[in-house]
Amino acid sequence: MNISIKWAVTILLTIFSIYLVFVLNEEGPLRILFNLLTFAGIYGLAAIGLNVHFGLTGLLNFGHASFMGVGAYVTLLLIPHAAGREGEITESGIPFLLALLIGVISASLFGLLLGLPAIRLRGDYLAIVTIAAAEIFRLLVRDLESITGGVYGIINFSDSLQRYRPLFLENFVSKYDLNPSQVWVGLLSWVSILFVLLILRRLTNSPWGRALRAVREDEDAVRALGKNAVWLKLQSFMLGAGIAGLAGVFLAFNYGSLQTTTFVPLLTFYVWAIMILGGVGSLSGPIFGSIIFWVIISETDKLASLIFENANGQQLAGVRFVLVGLLIMVLMIFRPSGLLGKKEELLLNVK
Repeated sequence: MNISIKWAVTILLTIFSIYLVFVLNEEGPLRILFNLLTFAGIYGLAAIGLNVHFGLTGLLNFGHASFMGVGAYVTLLLIPHAAGREGEITESGIPFLLALLIGVISASLFGLLLGLPAIRLRGDYLAIVTIAAAEIFRLLVRDLESITGGVYGIINFSDSLQRYRPLFLENFVSKYDLNPSQVWVGLLSWVSILFVLLILRRLTNSPWGRALRAVREDEDAVRALGKNAVWLKLQSFMLGAGIAGLAGVFLAFNYGSLQTTTFVPLLTFYVWAIMILGGVGSLSGPIFGSIIFWVIISETDKLASLIFENANGQQLAGVRFVLVGLLIMVLMIFRPSGLLGKKEELLLNVK
């Protein structure tokens, strides 16, 4: 498909998806749209990190939720918060921006720690290791109640970010009756996407970026040319993990609390679906894929109410999973490379 046609189709689909929000929601469509765009920004940022792993380097990572979790937990534990059964508030903490930086670096270091023993694996073997690492992380967080709050989670941390909310945003949200905390988190997630894309654009057009793509296509050839393929993959793993850690922080602030059930395998499944929908290997693809994906997710309630007369939460979740599964099946049949991806980006060197 011609590049201009791909972009035209993608933009039209995105606009149509946003239009559906207003058509299907007569009451409060703007509030629903901003809620949708906030989740789209957070998950789009996470999908960009996953695209660094899979789209650029060909690394099968099915434990992306763990990188998001490391970034979130480290950041929140360094700022004032309340955790555990008693919910005792910890007043001491470091400035939010410094905590955020440490959280992102911690996610990158976790990627390095996981990558050192596992990065030499290829294909399905690496995928299995990342799944196991994600579950180990989740269980550790659940059991270390004295530090992480365990199943009771972490609360009362939102003020560390909301205090930076600009005045013009207050006027805007009051005018349209929006959630100020959510709009602020959504705005920051989209600004972060633009910042990350600018950096990745420069990196992918550099010799380093071309070396990463060469690793994905033929790792043995890269070694034959004298490049350290293992170190290149570790760098990619750390970069994608850091971006995921940033997304995890925004996700926690959007919810207003952090639970062990936040970073479950389903989250990784959603991020993979967004990346595939937007286009594997495309830097901009996850942005459009995330918006379209979250419109589908948010509007399943309407479809479920048509299928079931009095749909409960379990039935809604079932319809949601069916729709996401059908979406991926249709994509794999008719457009395996996604909206903005290239077919060759799906070819992995797993010899």
